[in-house]
Amino acid sequence: MNKDDRERIIAPEHTLRADKYPLEDYSAIGRRGVRRKDGYEKATGYAVYTTDVQLPGQLMLRILTCPYPHARIKSMDTSKAAALPGVRALLRYDDPELPERADVSGHFGGGTEGHEPVLNRVGYWQGMPMAVAVAADTEDIANEALGLVEIDWEERPFNLDQEEALKPGAPLSNPESFPDGNFVIPAQQREAKVVWGNPDEGFKEADRIIEWRMRKDKENWVGPERPNGLFRWNGEYPEVWLKHQRPHLSKRQIARFFKIPVSQVTVHCLYQGGTFGGWSQMALNMQPNMIAGILSKRTGKPVKWQFTRREDFCGAGMDNARYQVKVGFKNDGVITAVAATSCFARKGFAHLGHFVENTRVHHLLQESNGAVLNIMPGSAFRCEQNMNALCLGAVLNRVAEALEMDPTEVALKNDGVEGRPMADLADLKRAHGFGGDRDSLKECIEVGKKAIEWGGKWHLPGTKRLPNGKLHGMGFTFTHEWSDSSGSGALGMRIERDDGSARILAQRCDNGCAAETAYCQIAADELGFRYEDVHYRQFEEAGFTTMTPDSSTNLTVNGYAIRNAARQLRQKILEIATTPRIPERPDMGYYPPFPDYKPEDLDIKDGVVYVKKDPSKRMTMAELVRPAFFMGKMDIGSTEPLFAWGWQNQQGAFMGTPGPRPIFVRQAHFVEVEVDPETGDIEVTKVVNANDVGKAVNPEGVEGQQYGGSVMGISRARAEDTIYCPATGVVLNGNLIDYKINTMLDCGPIDTIIIETGMGYGPYGSVGIGEDVATVLPSAYYAAVHNAIGAWVDMPTTPDRVLKALGRL
Repeated sequence: MNKDDRERIIAPEHTLRADKYPLEDYSAIGRRGVRRKDGYEKATGYAVYTTDVQLPGQLMLRILTCPYPHARIKSMDTSKAAALPGVRALLRYDDPELPERADVSGHFGGGTEGHEPVLNRVGYWQGMPMAVAVAADTEDIANEALGLVEIDWEERPFNLDQEEALKPGAPLSNPESFPDGNFVIPAQQREAKVVWGNPDEGFKEADRIIEWRMRKDKENWVGPERPNGLFRWNGEYPEVWLKHQRPHLSKRQIARFFKIPVSQVTVHCLYQGGTFGGWSQMALNMQPNMIAGILSKRTGKPVKWQFTRREDFCGAGMDNARYQVKVGFKNDGVITAVAATSCFARKGFAHLGHFVENTRVHHLLQESNGAVLNIMPGSAFRCEQNMNALCLGAVLNRVAEALEMDPTEVALKNDGVEGRPMADLADLKRAHGFGGDRDSLKECIEVGKKAIEWGGKWHLPGTKRLPNGKLHGMGFTFTHEWSDSSGSGALGMRIERDDGSARILAQRCDNGCAAETAYCQIAADELGFRYEDVHYRQFEEAGFTTMTPDSSTNLTVNGYAIRNAARQLRQKILEIATTPRIPERPDMGYYPPFPDYKPEDLDIKDGVVYVKKDPSKRMTMAELVRPAFFMGKMDIGSTEPLFAWGWQNQQGAFMGTPGPRPIFVRQAHFVEVEVDPETGDIEVTKVVNANDVGKAVNPEGVEGQQYGGSVMGISRARAEDTIYCPATGVVLNGNLIDYKINTMLDCGPIDTIIIETGMGYGPYGSVGIGEDVATVLPSAYYAAVHNAIGAWVDMPTTPDRVLKALGRL
């Protein structure tokens, strides 16, 4: 095998360039109508979720939740709770077995909030699990026991608003962890201010300058399957059932906490009833599992826990923020400078990063000011890019309004990479291995405009009333497709010796986006198998762990790992088919069926190995491997299984931070609305998504992300907000009746359009899509409402806010 062939089979570490060795032909990849690997189980109700698991003799765990937004326990009497019949164990915050501080995050180290006591004596938000936990025969008994706990509380002053919390004299929201004040900055930034270029010069170049304030309020990550888990000790070996996106990180945290080797821990990660980040990235997400483990060890029984629906309202996204924005631009729509200050609640992210990554705007000033508050913690929920996407969409639409221009034209004029216009980037594209003549944003905009009939429907803001009396609006936004966060994945692949089918081996979380199906499509084409003969059951440990469902990087990381494994395994098949395993003793072991040929003389298609020059000489995979099985051999050659493994270490950086990752693929979104000026109600009459995913490995999977992302994005922008009582700090709508979540019935028709330029950094030129539609679409909706009524309405655009903007309240 020459060097080029070896590199083609075992690709080197990804360096953010175009795929050097894509397939020449595709069969399973890109094919429509492929049956999902999880489809039958989920459609028929046979799918097993963590909440379904019941073990004989299991106990139910309940944890006290803080009734106040900020309070400390002065004293606590648990004697009555411990004496209640049916209570088997009780754990207090002052238990000597508990470390003073522990990483209970299941994340990459947890951060300040992640290194809290397992059971805290202080509550920092209403609903926070804390202080005492009870394991009992039934959930009702455990709840009754918690009601018997007598607590003397010290109520503390609290903060619910980030701007108020940053004023001089504001009370401390968390004096134990933040004794010097409430100010914080985004975790990925070292300084509050980040500057690109020379903003002062950029504003001097401008023909016009505009400024405004805007805000986005706090949606919640509540999902269908409530957080839950189950912990059992088998002697000194813990066994855990998790609802979690990161089973391998959870396994690591369990081993660290109980001071045992990671290899002693067994983790099961079953089907997930909705997981979009959120809880899996919350600082305390492993807390109940650690408590269950302690009480399981003390009682010798399995311990299960599950949040109530109210307890599931325990966190928000990362875009609860207010902004002050200043933009300079030329009269032709070219933006010369942007300066924006954010004030976010608890946890935020960069907000001008998308200008760096996909515009020609060279002069930027980003200032990020956050405040520790006594509200639910924030975390990445269907993405951390909400603030970036909102600011980009708001700026281009505000500039378009000021110039009375079509916002799609403003977008095209400002498209680019790291301060350079897209028209000048042909050489940069070629330097990264792509063709230089395709313009992703232009293609996305053209097909999107056609689908929504933009040319005949778009109008200046507040200028079109429909015959039904409603105000008509059209909105647009764009940004890039992303998948360049760093990450790694590894997996194995083996051929079953009885029938020649292939099996992928690795544990990962199911989050419903058909990833397992896409992985099997890649493996099938790379092996030369039928899709139906490749399978992947990801629930149990198999010695390998894939990249977790984060940052839209699953396909770009795991896709390469699968491809690497499949190409190595395919080469092994061809070698075994032509080469005796023990050359000096061909009478021993398995004898190859094609002894007169070299591996490069053969090919595999639809699971059939054949001679390229004479396809009549052929053999199915079952015929190839079955003789070894019937000979009683462990595997082909008796000493070497027909197995390979692949890995991928992805270079990259979180969006908005420096890194060698010019992004050339784009997405464009369009929303049409009708606004009732009498009631303030907004009807979404059409949504169009145009996403350049580079290469659609599973087109229906891509469309599913577009469709589901549209519903979630509209819901975030129109309805979702967690309401706190300003006097008590208590959440007023912590249920699925008062917390409004839109459904598919609230969005009108949704058109999902796939563009494939091949300019992604993943295998075959692919790029991720899992997070972006739900993250980006709110900006298009925001613009559509403005286009309808001629006034800007902060999100969520509830009827009272609309009527106030119309001057009717």
